[in-house]
Amino acid sequence: QTAFTFDVLDHFLIDALECKASAMSFYQKLRCFTNNAFPDQIPDHYCELMRLSCVWQDLANRTRFRFGHNTERQPGSGDLILYCPACPQPGINLPASWKDSYENWLVMQRYVVNGNFTAQHMNMKSPEDDVALIDGEGYMVTKDPYQVHLKESIEGTEMSCDFSIQD
Repeated sequence: QTAFTFDVLDHFLIDALECKASAMSFYQKLRCFTNNAFPDQIPDHYCELMRLSCVWQDLANRTRFRFGHNTERQPGSGDLILYCPACPQPGINLPASWKDSYENWLVMQRYVVNGNFTAQHMNMKSPEDDVALIDGEGYMVTKDPYQVHLKESIEGTEMSCDFSIQD
């Protein structure tokens, strides 16, 4: 019984990216557009907007990579990643003799970590309810193999740190 048009979802994305408007601010704007005299009388569909905006962005991303309407082939690992023409990639934007022509430091891949530590307080209330729309198909790894890797690396660290001080 609740519907958001594609136009509203596009405006929500643009407001979030360009105007840095929060989702709640955008939803309050929608309520004022719907009934400016009494916006409090509009039913609360904020959760539906949040859920649909995630699905909308996922559908737009799948359509961008030609998976939106194709039910025969599902995206695989890394299929929903944007190509970066500036990154050095042998066979694509580096010549075959790149190891002989360039120094290693000049063409090595660099990984940049975002230093945004302000999101530490945003722990999920119920992480078991989290649904991954693109589990391993984008920039993040698949959840289950990653959990196995974490468990193995923690066990390996515990074993390697087991030492005793000798006199």
